Formats: sequence, C-alpha cells, structure tokens
Amino acid sequence: MKNRFNTFLLFAISALLLFACGKVVPENGQPVPEDPPVQQEKLLPGEYYLPLIETTDIHGYIVSSDKSGIHYRLAYVADKVKDIRGRDAGYGKDKLLLLDGGDLYQGCSVSNLLSGSPIYISMDKMEYDAVALGNHEFDWHAEKMVDSDATLLDYEWDGQQCVNEVPLVCSNLYKDGEKVSWTRDYVIVDKTATGPDGRSVPVKVGIVGFAVNYASSIMTSKFTGEGYSIKEDFSIANGIAASLESSGQCDATVLLIHGVADNAAKMLGQDSAIDLVLGGHSHQTISGWTSWGLPYLQGGRYCEHYAYAELEFTVDDSSAVSFKGVNKLKVLDVDASRDIHTTVAQNAADLEEDILSVSDNAIAAVSRQLNEVVGYIDVDATGRYISGSGNRATVISNWMCDILRRIGEADVSFVNSGGVRTSFPLDGKSRRNITVSNVYELFPFDNATYVYSITYADLLDLLEYAMTGSGQSLFSYMTGIDCYFSGYEVTSLRKDGTVIYQNNRWTGDWASRTLILSVSEYLATTQRVDSYTGSGNPLLKWNNSSRLLYNNLIDNENAVLVLQAEAAASGGHLYIDSAPHFIQSN
Repeated sequence: MKNRFNTFLLFAISALLLFACGKVVPENGQPVPEDPPVQQEKLLPGEYYLPLIETTDIHGYIVSSDKSGIHYRLAYVADKVKDIRGRDAGYGKDKLLLLDGGDLYQGCSVSNLLSGSPIYISMDKMEYDAVALGNHEFDWHAEKMVDSDATLLDYEWDGQQCVNEVPLVCSNLYKDGEKVSWTRDYVIVDKTATGPDGRSVPVKVGIVGFAVNYASSIMTSKFTGEGYSIKEDFSIANGIAASLESSGQCDATVLLIHGVADNAAKMLGQDSAIDLVLGGHSHQTISGWTSWGLPYLQGGRYCEHYAYAELEFTVDDSSAVSFKGVNKLKVLDVDASRDIHTTVAQNAADLEEDILSVSDNAIAAVSRQLNEVVGYIDVDATGRYISGSGNRATVISNWMCDILRRIGEADVSFVNSGGVRTSFPLDGKSRRNITVSNVYELFPFDNATYVYSITYADLLDLLEYAMTGSGQSLFSYMTGIDCYFSGYEVTSLRKDGTVIYQNNRWTGDWASRTLILSVSEYLATTQRVDSYTGSGNPLLKWNNSSRLLYNNLIDNENAVLVLQAEAAASGGHLYIDSAPHFIQSN
C-alpha cells in the first residue's frame, strides 16, 4: 500500500512540475510537443507619424446660429476626425489622438438647457482619448458631471443605455487636502503611427492631465467653498511624465492642461520629459515652441477652431521605436460656409452623420425654448465700447446690468468683463427678436444674484476699489449711477443728473443714504487684492453682515421673467440703455 502511495505521489509531483513548466501531459504520460514560438514581424526602420486633433473651451457650442443659419461646428470637426481615422470597415481609433482642453458644457443655450448632454454624448461617439478638467465644469459641480470611474457621464441613446468611456484627466486637483478620486492623473493610449509608404508601427502615448490654479475663475461657493484646491506645481506633471517614459510605459507624453499653452510649456522647464503641451482656458489660438524646443498648441474656443499636429516616431535597425518630435503645428478654422446644414444634402460631405444626429436631437429637445420670443430690441446690443466711457461701458453690458438691477429690484448693478460672452447686433435691420435661448446666452453660468443694502459711502468704497487694476477686472461695467473718473480716482458721482459727490466732498446727507446693489455670485464671492493699494473686494466682508439681503435668485431664469414682464407692459419692446455710466474725465 505504501509503495502504491509513493508511486502515485511521484507521478503527481511529476505532473505538477510538467504543468508548471507549461507542458501538457496526456493520459499516456508523454508531453505534447510545444507549438513553435510566434515570430514577431520585424519593424522596418524609418519615420512614422501619428496625427492629433485638440479642441478646447467648447462651452457647449455643438451648434451656433447666425443670420446665415445653424452652424454644426462639432459635426464638422467630427468629419475631419473621420477623414483621418477612416470610415466603415476602414475605421481605426488608433490612427488619431483626439483630445480636449476643458470647459466642455457651459455657455451655449442648447447645452445649458440639456445639462451638457449633447457634448458628452458627442465626445463618446467621437471616441475622444481624454479631456481636461476646466474651471467651468464646476459651474454645475464638476464631480456630478463625471462617473465614479473618472469617465464622462453614461447616457441613453436610441433606447439603449450607453457606457461613456472618455476619461477625465487632472493630476493636481484636491479636496480637503486629498487628491480627488473622480479624475485620473494620466491615461496611456495605444496608437498606430504610419509611414509615408503606408507601413505602420504601434506606439504608446501618455496623456497627463493638469490645471493651472483657476480658483479665482470659479464661484467660491462651488470651489474653495466646497474644499477644492489646485496645486499649481508643475513638478507633479513632470514627475508623472518622467516615470512613464523611463519605465517604458510610453513612447511619448503629452500634457493636456486647462491653462494657457505657451505659459505652461515655459513653467515645465527645460528638463521636462513632456513632449507636447496642449492648452486651453484663455480662448486663444496658439502654436509654437519654447526657446529650448518644447512645442505647444491651443485650439481656440467655441468650436470655431481646432488644433492639429503630428507626433513623429522613428524605428532603428533593431526595431526599437523612439519619439523624434512634433511637426505641422497649426490651428485650423471650422469653415463657416461648410458647416451649415439646412437641407439633407447641404454640406453632407463635411458633417459627420452621428454628431449631426446628436445636434439635431438636441435642437429638437429645446426647440420651444430656442424659438420662444421674449420681446424685441431696436439697438445693436454689442460689445463695442461706448464713446466717453474710457473702455468701461458697452451696450450689451449696460443691458446685463439693468437686467440684474430688475432681478434684485436694485438701484445699482455691476457686471465683470469676463461675464459678457455674447452680442446681439441688428445686422442692418430695425429690430431683432430676443428668445429665451438668447437670454440664456446672455447669462450662461447659472449665477446666483446677490442683493445688498448699502450706503452711498459704501458704494464709493466699492467704486474706488473698481478703479484699481484688480478691482476693474471684477467691477468692469455698471448702471444706476454715473461715476466720473480720472486715472485711478473717482472725481464725481451723479444720481439721475444730481451731483451727490465731487472733489472728495458729499452733497448733503447722500453719504448716509441707502441704496440696493445687485451683482452676480461671481463678483460677490471672488477676492482679488490689488497689489498696489492692498485693497480687496468689499463684498466679501458684506456677505457676512446684514448688508446682504438675499442670494437665492438664479440670473438666467429670473432674467427671462423680468424681460417677459417688461415686454408684456411695452408691446414687446425691450429697452436698452446706450449711455456710459463709467465716464472718463478730461
């Protein structure tokens, strides 16, 4: 019995050893001959190229409209993507690197009214490789615009639930001091670079996400007020890139940053392992190289442009792949004559069918709001500076200020220059209809309206802060009082033509009289301390006092209501003030 057991044990051990060595033992105990090793095809020496496209600061503009019709901007870009990746059976995601620099959703009324869904659906259908985290993602609470796996939101399409696989990358965002879990530091993508003769090689590209410290560009209540912070430490990005390349995980690395591309490239320094910087945030079109040869690129805004470049790789005689450089940096325009689609056949060859369908579905879903007329205007509501204002008054900003005054039943209101994002010219006509959609374009950020009770002496403090470099960027435009200024000094205040302050002296009891002030949440919660005077935004201290009356009215929703009420009382006419209220003294 013992001998039988030993024999069995010996056989079992032998079988296990053979199995561990990768050999299959049949019933007769003889190993099956192994298949000969697969011979990997040797890569031929030469140069190989991987194209890339970057969009940035789309701000919801899947479509836009003007007097010539509806422009299907993203469908146009998607068509250019398909030109490279191929179509039908010839399609390959690996043939192109497709990225976006952030600020995806907020701005265009079609996207605003649908909570950004047309954009994240399109990005999944276009198979973006990664998107950066922009400051305006926080307008709707950024953590709610992403799934737990750090990809854009899943969605339903044609009755089917679709899993969105587009990753959101940012390596330097923290909450309460801890790195957030709902963004990825980086992603590695498998791509195919192609030679001039059609031969191809597999390459791996690392996409490192990053953001500049745009805390001052976000409403405090939705960023620092929620415990978020950004560490603008470029060694974080450099460390990730160096690790990816030195470990052989990547052949090249790209920094995808919501920040100005050329500034970011300079901040990385000469020793950076990063091979290309793709930027955003400033709405500029940028391309170039640092003095030490690091390329940078940025694709503008609103899908009016897109950036293009080619990553070049080489294969040596030993079949080793290495990154060589970046070629053909350029920013291309979306052709406004070829992105219009009013009939089935019009520009069909330049507009990708899937994104055209997403766009049309979005337009149909909000058609009532898009087409509902609130009233009409009879002056050009544009961003041209009004004469005599010292570049501190425009017709469109006057209108925005007056609407905020009516929302808060206020005497005075301010708007910051960055809050003015659109214009409504008459285009040679005597009048122009204003729709609900236009109102959402006028107020695209869902800002709460802050309403204060202050004295005219308090208002003077605010106006003196508005004269500083930092203050002017917040309190850029105003209506409700005339403020005469010379250089950086307030020289006179006039209320309805009456001089109430001049040459550092108040008239009568005007200093102690009260007024109602109405501003957006962004102005009310943003601190910018002027480096020259040391003065800061007075509203911040007023927020914790009885001066703040309320802050629970959303600007765009209530703007529709006050304009509808005005139109009902005036036969549809919407009055716009075209006089300057910041007035430059001689």
